[in-house]
Amino acid sequence: MPAPPLPPGPLILRRRRPWDLAGSPVGGLPASPLLIPYEWIGWPVARQPTTAINSATITQDGGVQARATNAASITLWTQSTAEATLFTDCDADPANLASFLMTYYSTPRPRQPTLPFNLLARADDECRTLLGAGLGRRVRIVHAPTTWPPGACNFTIEGIRNTIAVDQRLLVWSTAAVVGTTTTDPGPWFRWDSSSWGGTDQRPF
Repeated sequence: MPAPPLPPGPLILRRRRPWDLAGSPVGGLPASPLLIPYEWIGWPVARQPTTAINSATITQDGGVQARATNAASITLWTQSTAEATLFTDCDADPANLASFLMTYYSTPRPRQPTLPFNLLARADDECRTLLGAGLGRRVRIVHAPTTWPPGACNFTIEGIRNTIAVDQRLLVWSTAAVVGTTTTDPGPWFRWDSSSWGGTDQRPF
């Protein structure tokens, strides 16, 4: 099968920056995950858990300090502390961030640091689907074997690398685990115009 047309721009590793916003429209629910069959994945596939954050010390520059811990997580995974200084005016920000970290980061998330796809083994429409996925896109792997942890099938794309040779066309995604109260879904988070006070959503930092 001939290789599909090359996407525009240089074929280099692109990595999502922390200040990039992608994957979720403002005021709306997150975009539906892109469903990718397990059979499309190349090998090897390595997996590792994210690092749990179960202790936080957040300081406002020249202001208040907030501390939070998750005792259950510390018992299971040993203590891992996050420290940060916020240059914000709101006194509630340190406590909000500390609570957010304890809620969403105190459990390790299974993830694949990189996920390869051999495009020479895929049909043209399958290649278009894979190449059309951009940074920040949420992905869900379907038809995965039962040995895969549920959280390993759900991730976002944080880096993209293309390798092209005479006999090779390889696409590699760097992935980030989905952050939420469960390993399969993001949130629940407060969203403007789609959430109400007193509901089940939780307002993030």
